[in-house]
Amino acid sequence: LKGVRGFRVSSLSTVRPSFSPHYRHIQIPVSQRSSIINRPSLLIRWASNNKSSTTSSFDYTQIKQLVRKAIDLTEQNQESVLSIDKLKIIIADLERESSDPEFWEDSNSERKQYVNAQLSQQTQLLNRIQQWETFKGDCLAALEMAEIDDCSEEEKNMFYEECRQSATALLEDGKRYELERLLSGPYDNQPARVILTAGAGGTESNDWVADLKRMYERYAEKKGFRVTVEDSQPGDQVGFKSVELLVEGTNAYGWLRGEKGAHRLVRLSPFNANNKRQTTFAGVDVSPILQDAVLKDIKIPDSDLEITAMRSGGAGGQNVNKVNSAIRIRHIPTGINIKVTQERSQSLNREIALKRLKGQLLAIANEEKLKSFEAIKGDVVEASWGAQIRNYVLHPYKMVKDQRTNWETTDTNGFLDGNLEDCVGSLLRQRAKDEQEANNSE
Repeated sequence: LKGVRGFRVSSLSTVRPSFSPHYRHIQIPVSQRSSIINRPSLLIRWASNNKSSTTSSFDYTQIKQLVRKAIDLTEQNQESVLSIDKLKIIIADLERESSDPEFWEDSNSERKQYVNAQLSQQTQLLNRIQQWETFKGDCLAALEMAEIDDCSEEEKNMFYEECRQSATALLEDGKRYELERLLSGPYDNQPARVILTAGAGGTESNDWVADLKRMYERYAEKKGFRVTVEDSQPGDQVGFKSVELLVEGTNAYGWLRGEKGAHRLVRLSPFNANNKRQTTFAGVDVSPILQDAVLKDIKIPDSDLEITAMRSGGAGGQNVNKVNSAIRIRHIPTGINIKVTQERSQSLNREIALKRLKGQLLAIANEEKLKSFEAIKGDVVEASWGAQIRNYVLHPYKMVKDQRTNWETTDTNGFLDGNLEDCVGSLLRQRAKDEQEANNSE
């Protein structure tokens, strides 16, 4: 510990914090000294406590169970990944390839994109596994320290608290990784386009779309995603008739694809003069944003398309407001509508709309386990009675309930503030279970 600032070693078995006005020490058995030397951060926090600190009590049995549960899950997750040494070799090979000057030539764009993606992915995985090892070592060392005979009750509580924090962090990240492993779909790692549309309910439904927009923006923020509002159509009084969001981040589509469907809200309407309870709906459509290389070979018959040109409207200059530059494409077999207004050129908007339609059809075909998108029929989201995937009840009681998994919570404010993690996780586990059962039956 000589190299650790704020400590001095007074004997082979005693460690005293030199900066504390109240010297405390623990006689450390030889067999346990390595835990202390390797985890000096545990003593730094312990030493900073003063005599006036409040002693808290812990259920030591529960803490030990928490540690065991966290370590078991970590070891289970580590079985599904490469070892640290193998990951370092892979990363070194990728870095060596990317350092070659020829690697950055335009003709090597596909390989360049693949290598950069793999390098980022493998580096993140390595850092994560190393963090697991740190949490695991910290909680085991703190547990070992707490069980030293010479520890006072106050010191034991301090070490058990340190152990609990490290074990909780290890368990929570282990659960997150467990869910991430379920994001194995072919498009789960792509950015997502989320389209919110007001359904039955008039002004109330426009306000509900605004609430959903805020909920998904908060959820994306918690996940570290970047959200861009691509298009929006304001409501007549409040909120939006429709909103289009672009969500970018790791596995953005995988996390959000289960949100597709009708969302039902029940509350005392602020837009009702008699303050009566009202039910309203909004439709959520989610599709992946796919690369041109995936879409280039897909052909949609012209007979399946209904293409309409229109004026974009709103701010944007004379060309946007006076020329029919906006494009709406309707896929007749499914009823899916794609509207694009972002470019000033009709041909560019048409090209963008076709790409979006192809991506949406491919995603639907994958969801329904179809060999091609030609077999898709009637997949348009209906925001109305009987079609809801989730209910948000704010009166006469408070509850959010997912109709597909029966997951529910009474923390409606937290859920609408973006705390969707548990609900999304429940759906991912249910889907994985259903797929496993379907494979076994085959």
